[in-house]
Amino acid sequence: MNYVDTSKLDVCEHLEKSFNIILKDYLEFNFKFIENNSYDENYMFWKSGHEASLEMKKMKDNEIDYDNANFGVYKKSHSWYGMQVDDLNIWEAVLLATKVEHKKYPMFHRRGNTGLSKNLRPTPICKKYFKNTFDSLKTYTDIMSIMVAKFPSGRSIPLHRGDRKIRRIHLGLDVPEGDIFFQVRGEKKKWEVGKCLAFNDFYEHTAWNNTDKDRINLIVDIKR
Repeated sequence: MNYVDTSKLDVCEHLEKSFNIILKDYLEFNFKFIENNSYDENYMFWKSGHEASLEMKKMKDNEIDYDNANFGVYKKSHSWYGMQVDDLNIWEAVLLATKVEHKKYPMFHRRGNTGLSKNLRPTPICKKYFKNTFDSLKTYTDIMSIMVAKFPSGRSIPLHRGDRKIRRIHLGLDVPEGDIFFQVRGEKKKWEVGKCLAFNDFYEHTAWNNTDKDRINLIVDIKR
């Protein structure tokens, strides 16, 4: 199966029941820029993992020739990262919490080491804006990380794949109508506000947003 049956994942039921709490936290944040230049141990791990996954596959659309494009990963602030193609922002995410111990296991993503802390560790933005969301999810022991992600209007994401040990869950927070789809191994689905969509991160996947509005999701990674 290309997608995971969300009815079999307890955390998905909890996310959907907690939608109003999560949405309230997000609306308080709403991607307001927060400058924080303190040491960010998560960034190099995030950078290496996403650069590797983007290089796995490339695709073409009406706007970007991915076969000849230059990919880049950037840091906007502490725990606030993004991806670019030829200086065009295609995806932006704020890490809210993680279990990965980067100082001990800097190559966790590639070597498969278990370098995990016992508990989720909230980031500064999480502590400021997403305390209720964090409190709601911190007891789920299978959660590896939590982030909130923006998929900009008029963008597409190259075909890629991630960590074979991760199931990724998307909870729709703000999803525009129109030509906006997520696709895993050729099977298209639409995100829905207040509903979870789950898949194995190692399966090749892509997305496009041919609308005039950004899409916002909460993303939760759990162990397979």
